Amino acid sequence: MMEKNAIIKSLRINYFVSLVAVLVVLLAFELGVVQKGVLNEVISSTAVYLIQVSAVMLTVVLIPLAIKGFTASLEKSKGLPEADFLKLFCKRSLQRIFLLFIVIVLNEFVYYALGYEGALYCGVLGFGAMIYSFPTKMVLEQYLAEKEK
Repeated sequence: MMEKNAIIKSLRINYFVSLVAVLVVLLAFELGVVQKGVLNEVISSTAVYLIQVSAVMLTVVLIPLAIKGFTASLEKSKGLPEADFLKLFCKRSLQRIFLLFIVIVLNEFVYYALGYEGALYCGVLGFGAMIYSFPTKMVLEQYLAEKEK
């Protein structure tokens, strides 16, 4: 069984690695390593539109799934032994971080590669959700206390 501190440490490492990856993509576009608006010249306007709509729709679906789906799945697991619950908590937390990472990077890419400002706002929403999802021992302890009830 993994210790609670080890789980939180592992989740925080994954959390910060995903934020560093977001920062690397941001710097690649801002420093000119990748040209801004590069895809507008290469693909059709229909494809640009479909990419823009897909990015917004994925944001609308993945952020609530990451936030509410995390809570709902852990609330359903109240009868599990503590070791299994900790594994589930770790798995769901990693999934939440990954979903929010996808939202942020996708919208960051769409904003810079296509120049679509709506993606910037969706990326900011994803970043806000990512900040909300910072793994803490307090949250784990709260879920364990609720599981005991």
